[in-house]
Amino acid sequence: MSIHKHSFVFILLAAAILLCHAHPATAYDDYDFWIQTPTGWTHNTQGLSEDLKKQVISPDRNAFIEVYAAAGNNPGLQTIADGMERGILQRGGAYFQNRITSRNVMQDNHPAIFREYSSYYNGNQLHAYAIFTYANGGAVVAIGVFAEALAHQYQNLVYQSINSLRFSPPHSAGSSSHNGASPYGGSGNACEKLVGKWRWFTGSQAEFYAGGSMPGNGNSWECIDPAHGKVKVVWGNGKWVDILTISADGSRVDGHNQIGNRVWGTRISGPSQSASPPAQHVETPQQPTPKMNFARKVRGNLAANWRLAHGSLKAGTADSRGEWELSTVSGTTLRFTDPYKRGQQRYRVKILTKDGQVVEERIVGMSEHITVSPGIYKIQVFAEGGYAGWKCEWH
Repeated sequence: MSIHKHSFVFILLAAAILLCHAHPATAYDDYDFWIQTPTGWTHNTQGLSEDLKKQVISPDRNAFIEVYAAAGNNPGLQTIADGMERGILQRGGAYFQNRITSRNVMQDNHPAIFREYSSYYNGNQLHAYAIFTYANGGAVVAIGVFAEALAHQYQNLVYQSINSLRFSPPHSAGSSSHNGASPYGGSGNACEKLVGKWRWFTGSQAEFYAGGSMPGNGNSWECIDPAHGKVKVVWGNGKWVDILTISADGSRVDGHNQIGNRVWGTRISGPSQSASPPAQHVETPQQPTPKMNFARKVRGNLAANWRLAHGSLKAGTADSRGEWELSTVSGTTLRFTDPYKRGQQRYRVKILTKDGQVVEERIVGMSEHITVSPGIYKIQVFAEGGYAGWKCEWH
């Protein structure tokens, strides 16, 4: 998918909004917050609205981070969050179109609301994170937005940036949050190292997404001690509850479940100590190069032709699984997506060689990109929950 280089320009200019509508507020220039922003991003200081205190944009303009702040009485977190969400949409900002999750969190010891969104704008799928809170006598909102097709490049950067929001000076800070470089040297949240894919002690794979979500019905995680990297993982709506501590290098988790049994996992992919995003290219076994390109249906409620395969899945029925075959004479990137562009469903994809060797297995939310070498593959798609539509495109 080709990303439009200036796709976010309108959104950036349209985002102006006054906070705390229910209580008149006077914005001020020296609002006390600190936030870490990615190295090399452009700090925009021109034409910002009264409440928009910080705006940084990625070099290719396919991601940005904004912080809004306004002094005034506290109207309540729900009012702050809903008012900002509504105001952005009314002013043409697309990135709050579809709310995926909303949960209460603590941000630097202040109650806050964390929300995740998906949207579609100017030919691109977008993903957004937002933190809404009240601190130091005013409402503060941190927003991060990126193109879904570039999630492998921007998702962790954006998520970690808005979660680095602080309201007391960092130990090394002696400058204002509005200087060109952020004084805040790190997010201080070791829990963020959990994001990624893990080999679980049971022999299965576990995957943890930014923001506390996980594949599977009733699965979730939350940070309970950011300084020491301690997390709580809930499986199956509370059937099993694990309390885990992440190692300093982010390569291992250890802990116990609610009945005292030891639980552990080792990292397969995802952010480590360097917080680098998970690699999207997979090493595939060497196979004889096929003579032609084709795709065909094997089983299930689906259609498969060269460049496009799609179908639907429904758990607990004969249509809970689909399978199709792909033959490619050159390296090919498969782009699996949610065809409804809502980010409110998930499905599982397993890619195998013709002789049954597993190449890759992923959970698809909004989109996943998987690159395979020349060869002939069996591609299986499974329901991950209830109903899911799925789509795969390649060129």
